[in-house]
Amino acid sequence: MVKVITIMDDVYADLYRLKKSKAMSFSEILRFLLKEKKEGSNIISLAGSIDEMDINHREVDRIRKEQVYTR
Repeated sequence: MVKVITIMDDVYADLYRLKKSKAMSFSEILRFLLKEKKEGSNIISLAGSIDEMDINHREVDRIRKEQVYTR
């Protein structure tokens, strides 16, 4: 069954970009986002999940030095 919904232009633009980057339909993108929200699979949920012993500080420093900021 198909339903029509109304969303703001900025929300549509964000969904459209996500749709193109993941090669999914709008329905698949909405399912993906709802699943992500339900499972809490975002960057915040990972905070504190890495033990200090597991961090390769040399690699972290190397990555930081290579980063190019394009703001």
